[in-house]
Amino acid sequence: MKPFKWILENILFVFTLFLLAFIPLYPKLPLIDIKNTWVYVRIEDFLVVCVLSVWFLLLFKRKISLKTPLTIPIFAFWIVGAVTTIHAMLFVFPFISKVFPNIAFLSFLRHIEYLSLFFLAFASFRQKSMLPFVIGVLSITLLTVSLYGIGQKYIGFPAFLTMNEEFAKGIPIHLSRLSRVPSTFGGHYDFAAYLVLVIPILVSLLFGLKNRIGKLIIVLSVFFGFIALYMTISRVSFFVLLLSLFLVVLFQKKKMLIFLIPVVVIVGIFMMSFSSRLLERFNSTLKEITVLVDAKTGQEIGEIHEVPSTYFENKIIQRRFYSDKSQLVEGKKEDSKVFPPASAIVPISVLSPTVNLLSPPNTSTGENLPHGTGYINLLLSPVASHVGEFFYDRPVQQKNLTADTFMFHGDFLIKKATAYDLSFTTRFQGQWPEAISAFQRNIFLGSGYSSVSLAVDNNYLRILGETGILGFISFFGIFLIFGIYLKKLLPSITSPVAKSFVLGFLSGVIGLALNATLIDVFEASKVAFMLWLLMGITVGILHLFQEREINLYQEIKQFLTSSFSSVLYLVVICVTLYSKMINNYFIGDDFTWLKWVSNDSNLFRYFISSDGFFYRPGAKLYFLAMYQMFWLNQTMYHIVSLILHCLVSVVFFFLVKKLLKDYKIAMFSSILFLILSGYSETVFWISATGFLFTSLFSISSLLIFITWRENHKNSLFVLSIVSLVLGLLFHELGIITPILIGLYILIFEKNYSLKDTVREKSLKILSAIIPFYLLIRFVADSHWFNGDYSYNVFKLPFNFVANSISYFLLNILGSLSLPVFQSFRAISKNHFFISAIIILITGYFLFLSFRFVMNKINQDDRKIVCFGFGFFIIALLPFLGLGNISYRYSYLASMGEVLVLVHAFKSLFGLLKNSGKDIAYLGLTVFISMFAVLHIMQLQQIHTDWSEAGDKVKNFLVTIDSAYSNYWATEPINLYFVNVPIRYRQAWIFPVGLKDAVWFSFRNSHINVFQTSSLDQAFDRVVNPLNDKVFVFDSEGRVIERKKIFKVK
Repeated sequence: MKPFKWILENILFVFTLFLLAFIPLYPKLPLIDIKNTWVYVRIEDFLVVCVLSVWFLLLFKRKISLKTPLTIPIFAFWIVGAVTTIHAMLFVFPFISKVFPNIAFLSFLRHIEYLSLFFLAFASFRQKSMLPFVIGVLSITLLTVSLYGIGQKYIGFPAFLTMNEEFAKGIPIHLSRLSRVPSTFGGHYDFAAYLVLVIPILVSLLFGLKNRIGKLIIVLSVFFGFIALYMTISRVSFFVLLLSLFLVVLFQKKKMLIFLIPVVVIVGIFMMSFSSRLLERFNSTLKEITVLVDAKTGQEIGEIHEVPSTYFENKIIQRRFYSDKSQLVEGKKEDSKVFPPASAIVPISVLSPTVNLLSPPNTSTGENLPHGTGYINLLLSPVASHVGEFFYDRPVQQKNLTADTFMFHGDFLIKKATAYDLSFTTRFQGQWPEAISAFQRNIFLGSGYSSVSLAVDNNYLRILGETGILGFISFFGIFLIFGIYLKKLLPSITSPVAKSFVLGFLSGVIGLALNATLIDVFEASKVAFMLWLLMGITVGILHLFQEREINLYQEIKQFLTSSFSSVLYLVVICVTLYSKMINNYFIGDDFTWLKWVSNDSNLFRYFISSDGFFYRPGAKLYFLAMYQMFWLNQTMYHIVSLILHCLVSVVFFFLVKKLLKDYKIAMFSSILFLILSGYSETVFWISATGFLFTSLFSISSLLIFITWRENHKNSLFVLSIVSLVLGLLFHELGIITPILIGLYILIFEKNYSLKDTVREKSLKILSAIIPFYLLIRFVADSHWFNGDYSYNVFKLPFNFVANSISYFLLNILGSLSLPVFQSFRAISKNHFFISAIIILITGYFLFLSFRFVMNKINQDDRKIVCFGFGFFIIALLPFLGLGNISYRYSYLASMGEVLVLVHAFKSLFGLLKNSGKDIAYLGLTVFISMFAVLHIMQLQQIHTDWSEAGDKVKNFLVTIDSAYSNYWATEPINLYFVNVPIRYRQAWIFPVGLKDAVWFSFRNSHINVFQTSSLDQAFDRVVNPLNDKVFVFDSEGRVIERKKIFKVK
């Protein structure tokens, strides 16, 4: 009777254990069909409803409580889900196709069903002694599903898949030896995600358990779980699980990491060697294929390969003219363009020994690419040949008595291209763009549940697409509260087993969160059920060890103002402002950088030879690494620029926080820096990435130096020196870093005593690096002061003052200040002395104004303003003597100006405060809003400029490719270009780099490129019309060939 009594008293716990075992073990067999979808109601749904009915009955009898640490955030998520569903039914679904209200409603209920299991598990876990039962069920269940998966591969156990409409009907499938193992789950990705969640828990328990039999069972379960994971052939889950286990060891035994990392690497390599399919999956992520391209439009047609002409024996071949890809996909008839009947049928005897056969478009087998999609920068893929026809076998369902094969005539290029495999292609070009479009319909509420495809393969994009920002925040708010609760209570857990379970679950959740970037793990029913059951048990464990109440409101407030949250805010703002640029194409100098690293991979030479160019070995190493890893995928280069810009804003935040000891001012300063538009060229232009690196290292060196002065750890001083040296390797601007550090010492430590500052030993050490740097530049034959980068000694004072004012206005007003600067420059050319006098008088007046302001403010504000102005001037020192200004040079200097602007806003607030505090806040908000709108408006226009500039480069590459002839590959060719576009509004096109762009198109050193100022000048150089080609650029970036007319004598 005692066991029966215990079961009755702990009925919810029994149900929890049952679900922990039943949900993973029972296959996904359909029970009830649902209209408008091939997702079914299954038996686990009925079981969950039944169990929840018991839970609700106990709640109604007040034997359990709904009060948990996660109740409010879960209810908030459900409410947001209801609002988004109602909004979608009323305002979204009526205007888009293939969405159904009944599916949206059921999806909403499904999310309630998932999270309801948290309340069940939390209410059931009432005693610490219950944990061994949970561990036992998890271990046996993992062992069972793993063995079943292995049995699917070697014994023939059936699989019940849900990956398409036919499989979802519950038809048992016997897998081949090459198939991926799904075990009892609906797909191999879901099974892999389950392993990512559960294995870290069991591995973590090995550190806390003392029972040898229990450890043995866990080791067996984990061992077979690993084997099953390899059989899923899931790349992302494999790496995520390794990271989760790394976190387990980090949480449990940090010292073990030193010995464990090499062991894991060796074991990983060993296991990879026995899992050729997984290794093939990694190798097939990128592959080189031969692609047929329409020479007129530059659009891909599909993958092509050579076949012998005997391939077409006993086949009817019909001639046709090619117009577009719809002829291939739809079997579209082109009767008006078919050759006359006498020549429409092509006899096999007239064919070449080998011909080009196009693979069927938009089809895939296994891991092959859907042909015609997913290529990496097809425009810059080298041209292999220029052909006039290709062959295409009609699909079986399109074949008739007229023809089996088409011989398409037209103008085509064959290119060697690099392509993504199927899984990445479907994400990049199908599922993710669809989810982003759903999000853009209403960024706050999304487009409602079921408005995106069943598999988005990015859970974060799915949440944003379906429920918008509110749904995203409310969902991950649950995990935020869980994290706060765990952080506060983890030290109070006295049981090693309980602590190990909690840490293992935390590692598994982090693994799932990473997995969610490529898999919808929070939507997969078996994984979601398990996640919330285990979440309930984990929170229940923490609750049992809780000794005092936690002020969640205060903890959330503290979290929202923490350094982590601040970094997150800055990253979100930065990505929001600049994410559109990631699809912009290469321009001008980008091709030059890439050409260098494609021809010269001698790393040592980067440091000892500049070939007359600037000494920037760090930038060359960066481009070499990117070229080797991502080739010509411009998106990845832009992503790195975006990451660097985010990092700069984050370091600037910590720098201002360190200087002012004020979180709000530091946050405001960083946001102000991000919205400035004057320096945007630095972020948009791939060639300016070195400038971003140097700016990052420069302010990092300053920040680390300040930290060293506070805590006197010599390792920080060494790190500051390292950061200084790294900055010098990317751009010569890094030379000002010791001066910035000297400015800090002068103002904040030596009370403006220049004499004491110069005597500072640490500053001498930092400054001593500069002579060595200059010597290396000299030995490396670096570019110094020549051409556009030269100083005119006579005009130096004039340029110094004029450029200082211009850069200051550029940061405040953005590019709107540029016409004023250009007009003044034009006037000064004819009236230099008058302009010089005006500039010097203006400069002197500004100096007097500066002194007047300094005398009116307190000492602390004076330090900040002086430091801001000094930072601004010092960051521009290498450029103020030049005869012109450049947007990118204002990047680092803008940080100093931001400090001055923040003080100005602060002073404005003090002035408005005389009219009342509320009015002061509102007035300042209006003023800041005007400033922000001014710059964001310009930033959007700059986005358009750089995007259109990239489109012009694309048009150039398409048209120059179409001019290619096969004899170009063997004979010397001279290409003359007229009217080469230099800029498009605020974006560059081809200031340099035209020759290098042509080289990437043809990879032929025999092709010579020349730029001429006029068509006549180009014609004068034409000797042989076959080898000397003249092209003229039009306004859209296309080139049109012009032929010289030779007079017959």
